[in-house]
Amino acid sequence: MNKHNCTVNNWVIDPASGVIHHVVTGEEKRLGTHPLRLLAVLQQHPGEILSHEALAAQVWEDRAVSSNSLANAIHALRTALADNGKQQRIIRTIPKKGYVLEAKYCRPLVSGPPPDPRPVAPEVDIPILETAPSAPELPAPIRQQTPVATQSFSCINVLLIMLLFIFTVLCSGYLALTYNNKIVAKEVAKNIYSHLRIFALLAPGERMKEPTATYDRLKESYTRLNRQAKQKALRIAIYYRSENQTLNYTFRIHNGCEQRVLVMQIDHWRSDTALLNKLIVSETRRKMDEMARCNSQ
Repeated sequence: MNKHNCTVNNWVIDPASGVIHHVVTGEEKRLGTHPLRLLAVLQQHPGEILSHEALAAQVWEDRAVSSNSLANAIHALRTALADNGKQQRIIRTIPKKGYVLEAKYCRPLVSGPPPDPRPVAPEVDIPILETAPSAPELPAPIRQQTPVATQSFSCINVLLIMLLFIFTVLCSGYLALTYNNKIVAKEVAKNIYSHLRIFALLAPGERMKEPTATYDRLKESYTRLNRQAKQKALRIAIYYRSENQTLNYTFRIHNGCEQRVLVMQIDHWRSDTALLNKLIVSETRRKMDEMARCNSQ
């Protein structure tokens, strides 16, 4: 079986960019090097039990690794594929033997062009949580658009408002069902940047110690991004919340004509601050470069 010719629970590997793409929704998730290699090995042997030793040899290329390395990579994969260690629907642990990828979740890809390595941001990936009165509402991600003629611009504005209203209603219903407490957005580094606004998403009673530490890791990158946003006449709003080893990070870039939104879920983000900054800067610049200059400014 070719290394990348099947989907696992509708997720397919994009080796060039180091992410997995959902073939139905277009959502993308960035995985670490070893979880990505592990998924590639497992999907070559659907339904087969692979021993710990065999997996470690192929994923880490016979290098010495700790006893927890494989277990951590399996856990990261299960989380990304909507599986968990209790149910084990997709990746099962075989005691004293190894792991097996359930064959029914590994389906051949239909022949055709490879998935777009840069899909638009998912329309509804995570709920946009209620913000404090002083914080602007994070709008729904929209599909990338090319600039339209001036006479049709008002129609597009009406359509965007309608979509935003529907999205807000859906998010409100979701929050009512899934959250007992309200999450609020508290602005970080207020009045520091001319073209950036940064918000930490907090639960009631949660202190700012952790969000402030996260900001300190990224503030040099924010200074560079603010300078570039000013040069391009763009505004950027950033929302983030850390949960254990995952950083949920969303940013919105806009001008008077259009906007771009990207939602990221960054695992093990504390392990390498330089790599984290590089990722944030590169993804933000990529979206900035997609923005056409607005003639109305």
